[in-house]
Amino acid sequence: MDFPAVTVRAVEGVAGCGKTYRLMEMLAETLTAHPLADGQRVLALTFMHGARRRLADRLLTVDGLSRRVECCTIDGFAWRIYRRWRGLAVALGIPPRSEGEFDAVCDAAGMLLEQPQVRDWAAASFPIVLVDEGQDLRPERLRMLVALSAAARTLIAADEFQCLDQTLRPNPLVTWLQEAWEPETLAQVRRTNIAGLLAAAVAIRDGHTPANDQGFKILPPGVSIPLAATLLANAIAWRQGGNVAVITPALQGGFAQNVVARVREGPCGKQRNGPYSIRWEGTDRNEVQAILDAIVIEPVTSGTEVIAKLRPLLPSGPVRATMEWVDNQVHARGRDEFTREEIETVIGRKVALQRQHGRSTTHLFTALTVQQAKNREFEGVVILWPYQVGGDAEHKRRLLYNAVTRARRWCHVIVQGKNILAAPPFV
Repeated sequence: MDFPAVTVRAVEGVAGCGKTYRLMEMLAETLTAHPLADGQRVLALTFMHGARRRLADRLLTVDGLSRRVECCTIDGFAWRIYRRWRGLAVALGIPPRSEGEFDAVCDAAGMLLEQPQVRDWAAASFPIVLVDEGQDLRPERLRMLVALSAAARTLIAADEFQCLDQTLRPNPLVTWLQEAWEPETLAQVRRTNIAGLLAAAVAIRDGHTPANDQGFKILPPGVSIPLAATLLANAIAWRQGGNVAVITPALQGGFAQNVVARVREGPCGKQRNGPYSIRWEGTDRNEVQAILDAIVIEPVTSGTEVIAKLRPLLPSGPVRATMEWVDNQVHARGRDEFTREEIETVIGRKVALQRQHGRSTTHLFTALTVQQAKNREFEGVVILWPYQVGGDAEHKRRLLYNAVTRARRWCHVIVQGKNILAAPPFV
């Protein structure tokens, strides 16, 4: 096949500067110059499932695409490559891999994509590859992207400072882009024009002390849960409309959970603001554990018994899909016994698939971690900063920066204790 003369276009810039919007423009430009042939699609990749769903929504706005796109996580695409070319993997000496060995599967897929026949096979179906939040890619996943870029036009958005993985310093993808290509840099923030929010973000990113100003406040610290809950409830009450995200850099110690729980229970403080229905955003692990907590499965059991245990539960997609899988194993393959570990693995896989292909539900008040809040925006943000925030000073600055820059109109920071303000990332 004919390889594109220029294979990589990239955009980088600060949070909220419109990198994803520019990525969609680049895609539209590429489609105009190089229309898809019959049977071809754009391959859009992200690292996290939540980012995949948001990217899928943005892709609907691209002129000339007409839904001819496949949007998935890079781990999911890696597993597809490995399964399709498992025989070649054996010939190359790649050890057998299971679906849950994410880094190992990506590394294997990278090695496979480095083979001309695999790379050309992928590019024949996906001549354009698009990657958002590229700074989060570990070397195993970057290996896949570098291999694909030799045969497919590749579009990438990234910001090194928004990477929260401390092992990715210096950032492999950003280093590769800057050494091999010439990324387009965006500087103007478009998410907000509130002076205090803009100044706080610049200060945190540059390693300076963020100051209270229009739209940004570090509230008086207090170690008590009731006081912190009152500050949170008051911030929500005075929000003047719009959605609010309660973001925390760490769940250890229970500070954030206890504060949110108190605001959900009833009115807080002298103003008696609340209660407010704040919904914690779940993870795959939370959903899997909720299903497992509701059933008791013996170490080895029959398919009939497994289905009997699952049937009384709410008919969620993963529960229903697990029952269908067990039923298929019994009737199509004649199996009589299943291990508890096997059923737990299947439930985990079905939960992951639902989150990968399902659509997210929006809530007026949401509580989540900084990692879950990445690549999202809210009218207002309240940051709950506990004592138990790990990592070095640089990592803490990145956590605070990622949290603050989610806000469009205002951001309040509530710290668990006064001494926190005397250390990074607040000084």
